[in-house]
Amino acid sequence: MSAPISKSAFIKAEQCLKHFYLYRNHPYLRDSLSKEKQLIFKRGTDVGILAQRLFPGGTDVTAGEKRDQQLFAQRTRELIEGGADTIYEATFIYNDLLVMVDILHKKENAWTAYEVKSSLKITETYVKDACFQYYVIKNCLPQLADFNLLTLNAKYVLDGELDIRGLFKETSVLKDAAKNLSYFEHKTQVARLTLEQNKIPDIKIGTHCFQPYECDFLGTCWKNTGDPNSVMALGKLTKQAMFELYDNNIRRIDEIDLNTIEHKEVKVQVKAMIEQKEQADVKEIGAFISGIKSPYCSLDIEVWMPAVPFYQGTKPFQQIPFLFSMVYEEEGKLKRYSYFKPFEDDLRKLFLEQILEATRSFATVLMFDKALEESVLNQLAELFPDYAKDIALLKSKIVDLAEPIRKGHYYHPDMKGNFSLKSIAPVVNQEAGFDKLEVQSGIVAMYMYEGLGAQNAIEAETAKEQLIEYCEMDALITYQLLSFFRNKLV
Repeated sequence: MSAPISKSAFIKAEQCLKHFYLYRNHPYLRDSLSKEKQLIFKRGTDVGILAQRLFPGGTDVTAGEKRDQQLFAQRTRELIEGGADTIYEATFIYNDLLVMVDILHKKENAWTAYEVKSSLKITETYVKDACFQYYVIKNCLPQLADFNLLTLNAKYVLDGELDIRGLFKETSVLKDAAKNLSYFEHKTQVARLTLEQNKIPDIKIGTHCFQPYECDFLGTCWKNTGDPNSVMALGKLTKQAMFELYDNNIRRIDEIDLNTIEHKEVKVQVKAMIEQKEQADVKEIGAFISGIKSPYCSLDIEVWMPAVPFYQGTKPFQQIPFLFSMVYEEEGKLKRYSYFKPFEDDLRKLFLEQILEATRSFATVLMFDKALEESVLNQLAELFPDYAKDIALLKSKIVDLAEPIRKGHYYHPDMKGNFSLKSIAPVVNQEAGFDKLEVQSGIVAMYMYEGLGAQNAIEAETAKEQLIEYCEMDALITYQLLSFFRNKLV
């Protein structure tokens, strides 16, 4: 007996039937899950468990060591028939379709299902996901009166004890679900027929590989596009434009006619790959760095964005700066300075005072992609208006070294279509590899910081050192990038 088609599998079938077939029949081919995705999934699980407090005293049908969907569905039926009014992970199987809804609650003999999303907004995919669940549950439980999505409330501000009801926002999808029942009957039949054919569907790669989610099988379907000279390696090109080239049998970058490219940031990549050498617009780079005043330093800020507010006066996903690192020169020697905000207390004011004091004597503050840092400074100015002038002065000193790269004034083939700091780091400093660090992204840094509250002193100190090492690497490469640009003018 084959396993029923789950909600996750159905969403994959909606995106691409080949994705769906591989997911069901060849799961061993799935790409390994990145650390970032694992952490995001964990956040979703944690928020889902927190939402159970809206309906306390329920029974989790998945409790126990045995992972058996048929057993979960049986337990759900028994609880419903036994008079339970709240069930967590309620499981239903109808016509070989499987759903597990986060919360099922009965009030006045009518059931309402709740699906929890660790998000501030409701997407089209969330609605379709919920409508599929409604279709299955309604056919198993006619008394189902409503289906709601529970998202985090963007307007909620933590004031005193956490208010669970204020934290979550409830939105019914009943109207959408009720009018799309026939749609799911048709779509699930198509999915079943795909499995019955017992053959991997012949579907070409395309924009659907990334919508609404990045496919789990890119390593399989895209294995012939890994050539650095593939048009798939072009950055700053829309997926639609990329596949227009690909579908017109222009598969390699050196097959592209330079005269057909309008955007400089795309043209510079093609030229770099054809010539196999870096492209530097010396005039534009010179004009850009000519305005940089000495003394200067580089600055990088790391933020924590907890889904559930942790400090008083904060909202879900609010940016909480917890670490900044600087690199500068003093008496001919390179110096580093970092400030790390303790996890337990909301010391954003002290953080602000530290960063203002540390940058006060510099005429220029170098950053790479300043959007995050400026957002943090703007929020701090709103939170602490007495420091608004000092923050405005700091912002006036900022020079974003990402600009020459973003505009296509500099590009190196080794950047492989990526315009991030991490992509240019090996070009600027071959010894400074982010891949050698324990922390390799801002997302990982956020969750590592969040984990400090559950660690002992030794573990916490180790994590702190690793976070500082990552932030300092960002600041170091940013600082060295200016010298790298200046050398191009010689």
